[in-house]
Amino acid sequence: MTEIELEREVRRLLTAYGLRYAFHVPDSRGMAAGLPDWIIIGAGRVLWRELKDPYRGLSQAQWDVGDRLMEAGQDWAVWRPADYASGRVENEIRAAAGV
Repeated sequence: MTEIELEREVRRLLTAYGLRYAFHVPDSRGMAAGLPDWIIIGAGRVLWRELKDPYRGLSQAQWDVGDRLMEAGQDWAVWRPADYASGRVENEIRAAAGV
């Protein structure tokens, strides 16, 4: 599964669970370096998620933003195709939807 295919599945799950308040950064040019790909606002929680294919690592800016978000008590993580296959992505989206 590619990162684009993973993104497609994330969009499908967001729709399936009724999470309308999700922001995706399609092109990070002009954005603050390291901002996660997805900001998903759910029932009493916000998910900050970076999507990556199985081979690409995070940039230093992405690690720095992730560390900052977690220090602020936010729910930040990286989703990879293996996380989709294991059910982790769907479980976290379902939980964010309050289901």
